[in-house]
Amino acid sequence: QIAEKKSVRILSRTLIGDDGRVYACSDNDFFSFESNGSIAWSVHMNFKCNTDFPPVYSGLNQMLVLAENRILRVNFPRNGTKFEPELFFDPGETILGFAVSISSSSVYITVKNHGLYAYNMLRQQLWIAEPKTERFGYRLGCRKDYDNCTFDSRPVIDSCQGSIYIANNEGELYSLSLRGTYYQWIQDFTLVDRFFTVTPGNNGLVYVVFPMKSLVFALDSFSGNILWQNTVGPLAETSGSDPVIDSNSWVSIGSLDGSLYSFSRIGELYKIPKNALTDSVIQIEPLLDCSGYAVYVSQTKLEGKLDLVIEDYTYVSAKKPETAVFSLVVPEAKSIHWSQSYSDQIAGLLLDEDLQHFVLDERIVLAFVAASNRGNPFQCRSKHEKLSSSCSFAEPEHLDIYIGNERAIIWFILFEFVIMIIFAALVRFCFIFWKKKKLQGRPFSTFLDKRRLLHRKKREIDKSITKLQNESKADEFMVDQIGDLVQERENVNRKLCSTYSLGRDIDESKSKSKDYVLPLYGGGSRSFSFRNRENESVTILQTPHDESSEEESHRDQQYSGDDDVTDDDNLDWKQKGKLLAHSEGSSNDGDDDESCGIASGRRSIYLKKRSLSLTTK
Repeated sequence: QIAEKKSVRILSRTLIGDDGRVYACSDNDFFSFESNGSIAWSVHMNFKCNTDFPPVYSGLNQMLVLAENRILRVNFPRNGTKFEPELFFDPGETILGFAVSISSSSVYITVKNHGLYAYNMLRQQLWIAEPKTERFGYRLGCRKDYDNCTFDSRPVIDSCQGSIYIANNEGELYSLSLRGTYYQWIQDFTLVDRFFTVTPGNNGLVYVVFPMKSLVFALDSFSGNILWQNTVGPLAETSGSDPVIDSNSWVSIGSLDGSLYSFSRIGELYKIPKNALTDSVIQIEPLLDCSGYAVYVSQTKLEGKLDLVIEDYTYVSAKKPETAVFSLVVPEAKSIHWSQSYSDQIAGLLLDEDLQHFVLDERIVLAFVAASNRGNPFQCRSKHEKLSSSCSFAEPEHLDIYIGNERAIIWFILFEFVIMIIFAALVRFCFIFWKKKKLQGRPFSTFLDKRRLLHRKKREIDKSITKLQNESKADEFMVDQIGDLVQERENVNRKLCSTYSLGRDIDESKSKSKDYVLPLYGGGSRSFSFRNRENESVTILQTPHDESSEEESHRDQQYSGDDDVTDDDNLDWKQKGKLLAHSEGSSNDGDDDESCGIASGRRSIYLKKRSLSLTTK
């Protein structure tokens, strides 16, 4: 302890502001000190402040102070006018700690045996969170003693992740969202130790320190997974075990062996200095300088020190302190930039007339050394700038998922694209095909068997027609046979094009206008009339030569349209049979549905709207 006998007042833990001032409270007064120790201003409070908690900056030139289990709001003086502190929160129970989020303008308060409260700056309650939680019927927290499980630590805020970290009395660490009672993850440390401190790195990591076990854990702030762990020297049990994280993402923690342990973001350990004095200790937490790149450390030299190791625990007993050495350490450079012992020079700068009324220990002196930037060559930055620098480490890294031949990747992507197109076309075909009405209510195998049977029958009819056409004998009976076969073939083709077609369903009204063959009989003459869906007709009349006059023969040989008349009087029976067969058209034997339209539309020379009369002699 560094103090004068006449000092009677005890200052609380301090807060160094961006303006370089040191803020603290003592008894019923709140103080703002200049870096040289003189009082800038002070206000009186109606409640006695708690010296174990530092003031917390809440924005808009305001401070929140814990006093007698109440949270008071202290406003900075304006134009020389002081404002009386106002009551912000009074739960009527023990307050274990609180934290402020400037970005969300909210205050988070842990009340013993009640839970975590969230309030906005207008003192309106936002939500209440408890450690007992269930999701999808499973209990997530408080697995050992569900009934007596409560939060028992102060909340800490990760400004980059937008999360709150808080522990329960069973050794479980919770990560909550700032916006509500959503639990992002819960990490169980009961197998390690139920007593630990939590410090957000604001760099994508959260650090958990176990003072009794001298362990440091680094957790992923997004998932809560343990990324690395390492051991340090013996730590102070009650205070001084909180690490400090600089803007280069180095975490530093002081040890009772007199060394400063610094870890990189990936867990690389460096001990500064490597060979510390055996009779020295670091029993208070380091402080970050105004630039964010270096830390101030206080090392106490003792008249003697004794270490005792019992199982996993190290006990340190020390004699009377001799002096204190204050150092500026740059963890990234692994070096001590400035160091000076407590001397008349530092005492003369700090022991201002105002500070002489307070008890000065190493923590208070270190705060004023850091506020005065003693031996610091770095340029000061605001808290926002330091936070932006550290948050850049929390951004996800861009990883290459493949390193190799880019041409092969492009060809593979094109191949996958073609496969997808083919698959999509196949799915669309199957979807349209199985929606056919003709397939509904009947087995698919029966449908295909019937279709094959019709194609076989159609080929047999075509063979018969070809055989009749090639016969040397041609008479009226052959023409009748060809006409019957043509009609039967058209019936088969109509079924293949409609009921047993693989194409789309055909409207019934359209299917009725298919080609058909209708034999006509009238007295001694016989005629064959053929008509298709376009109302084209071909008529073949067979009339004995002696019963028709020359005028009638001339009239029966004219076209029904506006085209020229063709003289077919000299057609013999064989040519008429071929004409009769070709006039109806013959479709392909293939399975293409387009043959249906071709077969019905192909009429040799009879494709226009006209009628042809052929007279046999």
